[in-house]
Amino acid sequence: MSDCCSTNVQEVSEKSGSELCPACKEKGKKVKVITLKSMLKPTILSTLNAGLTHYFCSTSKCDVVYFDTDEKKYLTSEVKVSVHQKNSSSDVPICYCFGWTKERIKQSVEEEYVPNPVEHIRENIKEHRCGCEVNNPQGSCCLANVTSYIKSLPK
Repeated sequence: MSDCCSTNVQEVSEKSGSELCPACKEKGKKVKVITLKSMLKPTILSTLNAGLTHYFCSTSKCDVVYFDTDEKKYLTSEVKVSVHQKNSSSDVPICYCFGWTKERIKQSVEEEYVPNPVEHIRENIKEHRCGCEVNNPQGSCCLANVTSYIKSLPK
């Protein structure tokens, strides 16, 4: 008999299941409530249960942006801004604090602007000017996203 039905396995899957997006079943990234408070449209904000743990779903083909441990979902239509991970448009920001859109990053790299996007963002981080928790839907720094996007550009 397999271990798949044992009590220990079920307890582990129930605990880890709360991190899985109820729509796409991919693992979400924990976000602070302050991020949801700043990102949700006012009509949706009144449904927020601030006492629960919330997660960000970065899956591009999933319409869920946030979800909580009770599986309450917040969709792209319920968020104030376009979400980089869910919108491939060139005018969507990757860096929400300093306005680095996909198009602006691409142009900067092609024309070799100084400072480049990564340097510019790092300088502003060093000066404590970023507000990722309230500006970026993912609730954290964008540098990995910006770097990844730059690497994906044709050489």
